[in-house]
Amino acid sequence: VTAYKSEVRWIPLLLMGSLGVLAAAIVWSLWQLRRHMQRRQAAEQALRAEHAFRKAMEDSLNTGMRARDLTGRITYVNPAFCRMVGWRAEELVGLLPPMPYWAPEALERTRAVHEMVLGGHAPPQGIEIRLMRKNGERFDALLIEAPLIDSEGRHIGWMGSMVDVTEQKNAQELARQQQERLQATARLVTMGEMASTLAHELNQPLAAISSYNTGCINMIGSGDMSPRELTGILEKIGKQAQRAGQIIRRVHAFVRRSEPKCEPVDLNAILREAVGLVEPDAERRGVNIQLDLAEALPPVAADPVMIEQVAINLIRNGMDAMANIPRAGRDLLLVTRLQDDMLILSVADRGKGIPPDVAEKLFAPFFTTKEEGMGMGLNICRSIAELHRGRLSFEDNPGGGTIFHFSIPVLT
Repeated sequence: VTAYKSEVRWIPLLLMGSLGVLAAAIVWSLWQLRRHMQRRQAAEQALRAEHAFRKAMEDSLNTGMRARDLTGRITYVNPAFCRMVGWRAEELVGLLPPMPYWAPEALERTRAVHEMVLGGHAPPQGIEIRLMRKNGERFDALLIEAPLIDSEGRHIGWMGSMVDVTEQKNAQELARQQQERLQATARLVTMGEMASTLAHELNQPLAAISSYNTGCINMIGSGDMSPRELTGILEKIGKQAQRAGQIIRRVHAFVRRSEPKCEPVDLNAILREAVGLVEPDAERRGVNIQLDLAEALPPVAADPVMIEQVAINLIRNGMDAMANIPRAGRDLLLVTRLQDDMLILSVADRGKGIPPDVAEKLFAPFFTTKEEGMGMGLNICRSIAELHRGRLSFEDNPGGGTIFHFSIPVLT
């Protein structure tokens, strides 16, 4: 056997090597592509799950969601919004103002709110507007708007959430009406407790009228009465009749039930009216009411009947607190002062004060220390104070007894 050394063929070897490298690259690429597809499928699955979760969450909301672009065109509404207004999403998406759910009677205000939102001036606490359902029914809605920002941080529109507050407003109105009835009832109870004293007060001018009238008849019958004497007696009869009429009008104005009204009032004048109502009762109980009223007080925006009710309740509570002390010490001091843009009415009695266990429950409804009390007087007084953006508080009187402070902001 003879061996011969053959020549190395590089080109076929390079070709075979290249084929092997390409085959390995293809296998590696396919493996990477498979991993990429798996990751993409997982991402798509997570996106579908996230979308389904968010869609289920939006569908379960009772809050209406509405998206608009920068021109005010509706781009999205959720099912709750559609249920609220009565139109389908297909009927709403793409619409420009005025919207079909805008109530005609509130069209101008709704358009003003729309322009305010597009201008970026929507208040963060929301705006209440009157809207209309597809069947024509009106409802009140609380609308809260926020900027809609895309993934690149650009402002592309507005996202609004809407809540139907009709039932809430109806409940608030019902509570207000119930509070008014309760206040009217409390005033009637107060007048009932003062009825005997007021009857005595009315008897005085009526008895004087009767006496003057009898005297006139007797003098006319005797024939020795001059026109000047008759005129003088008739003037006295007229004054007594006016006095009786003033008492009746004052009681009628206090007990009548009327809608609350807010108007500029003089706190000192209201306090003097209240003192005029309770003065006969104070004289019967031997209570000396002293007034220390600051001069030139600014007016307050309040309901005069409600403020008078607070004053009368505080005055009568002060008189009740001094029922068991000697008559010589039954002094009730009423003070008005201006302090930090607040008018303060203080009622100071000289009773035995309020024990700590009673002080904790003093303003609670139906809590009373009186045998025949309703337990609503101070609770109503505090409600009236809060209604007027004021406050009702109390403290110990350094000279013995209690001082109640009723504060109300001045009219600006």
